[in-house]
Amino acid sequence: VARARARTHAATLGRPGVLGVVLRALFAVLAFVLGRSWMLVQATFAWAGRHLLLSVFGLVVAGLLWLGLEASGWPNSTLTGPAIVWALFWSPGLLFGLWAAAAPAAYRRSRLRVWYVRRWLTGTPARWGRKGSEAVGTAAGLGVRQPDGGVLVPGIKVRFAPGAAVLRLNVVVGQTVDDIVRAASRIATAYGAHGHELRPVKPGVVDLVLFLIARLAPRTAVMPAEFSGAAPVGVVPAGMRRDGRRLDLVVRGRHTLVVGATGAGKGSVLWSVAGNLAPAVHAGYVRLWGVDLKQGIEVETGRALFGQVAYTAEQAVTVLGTLVRIMNERGALMRGVSRNHDATPDAPLHVLVIDELADLMAYSEFEHKREAERLLSKLLTQGRALGVVVLGCVQNPRQEALGGTRGLWPQKIALRLDSEVETDMVLGTAAPLAPAHDIPADIQPGGVSATAGTAYLVTEDGTPTLCRFDYWPDRLIRAVAGRYPAPAYTDTPAPAPVADAASAWLAAGGHLPVPDAATNPGPTDNGPANDNPVNDAAASTTETPKRKRSARKSTRNRRPADATTQAADTATTEQETSS
Repeated sequence: VARARARTHAATLGRPGVLGVVLRALFAVLAFVLGRSWMLVQATFAWAGRHLLLSVFGLVVAGLLWLGLEASGWPNSTLTGPAIVWALFWSPGLLFGLWAAAAPAAYRRSRLRVWYVRRWLTGTPARWGRKGSEAVGTAAGLGVRQPDGGVLVPGIKVRFAPGAAVLRLNVVVGQTVDDIVRAASRIATAYGAHGHELRPVKPGVVDLVLFLIARLAPRTAVMPAEFSGAAPVGVVPAGMRRDGRRLDLVVRGRHTLVVGATGAGKGSVLWSVAGNLAPAVHAGYVRLWGVDLKQGIEVETGRALFGQVAYTAEQAVTVLGTLVRIMNERGALMRGVSRNHDATPDAPLHVLVIDELADLMAYSEFEHKREAERLLSKLLTQGRALGVVVLGCVQNPRQEALGGTRGLWPQKIALRLDSEVETDMVLGTAAPLAPAHDIPADIQPGGVSATAGTAYLVTEDGTPTLCRFDYWPDRLIRAVAGRYPAPAYTDTPAPAPVADAASAWLAAGGHLPVPDAATNPGPTDNGPANDNPVNDAAASTTETPKRKRSARKSTRNRRPADATTQAADTATTEQETSS
């Protein structure tokens, strides 16, 4: 069949020359005429099926008129009169048919809109032995019973977007938007949608988006566009939304946490941000900082884009300290001048990219872990308005992997997760609308996931969006890094200033500083002077001082004394008194 189809196509539509052009034009005209004729017939008989009694009555009247004309021997045509009568009865259906033939897309949207509203208010009736269904609004639990016994459901308006139907719901008295949030999954299932999203409009009004397509667009590899100084900094095209629109990920002013299981596509998110910021990096408006504790194999692929990188926990603490210092200096300059930073070549947007955040926050040495958590918390709480933002990637969203910073990320990206508990940890209240644990792995031969890069994006307003991030192969990363390398930075990062006693203790390697003359005086009344200060100083820098143990409390009086002991104690007391 395939060979026959190929030969037929080659002999007709695929034929070269003028004859092929003529055949393709004739085929296009024939397809247009047949398609519009089919729409005319379909729309007309669809109306007749919905108004069956009127249609049958019109046919009966036209048939009886034709029989009467035939029996009377009418000299002229006996079909004109019955045709006119039939057309009068079927005139609404014919008008629908003409509309469908002239504008098939508008006709389909109109009929689909009526279908959504009818199912919402009345359900589907039982016909031809098929069971009907209850009204979707009532079955989803949104009906409010009135004193007269009736049931009031939220009002609905339907419009269409590419690949989706948008239901605008107005809650009734006694309901809140949270009731619609809880019923969203039931509504989507009743309408047979492949997925849904909720978008707040105003108090008491929400848009429920029902997606009519089953899959996201396949991942692509795209070279980033050239950057001009007039272009906005910090908004990057990172992938595709479920409705087919381009995903514009906001980086400036938003710290982003990326969580996903192994092979879920965290690298796609990382390079969608770093790679699309490359032209702005080359122009000096953005400066990238990299922390890759996975032996540096991720960041090193595009090393030319980053101004400074860290591949160990100690180096990561240094990078964090440098960014905190930059943030503090920039805050002193912006104080009383501006509340939000605008990127310029003299004051770029600093973007810190951290891969394997858990290695830094949970699995590193104690002093590095504690200092990193302190510095990262400062960046997450103060950096967004000062032009210092963080993109953190982690596999495990639990508290021990993120430390005390888990609630400081305003923008979250949940790739495929292992359990519903992890989804709730990452997305919080948005978890019911963004089931990241339901994203299938779909492992292909070679161990590659076909759904890698698919994620739920939850922004500051709590609205989840299912999207798919672009695929960045190694060759594209190297090409972008070679085309847009970071400029040569002349500044030498200085270590972060010591801010408190705990930091001083950690900066000294966990030991007390060497005592000097002010803290180690000469002989006192309590003991001899320090005879060998050199050895003592060496000992103080190599040995950790132990905390002095408090004296144990006596337990002699905890048990009640017997009569003999009490008599002995009384005699001793009397003897001491007489003496």
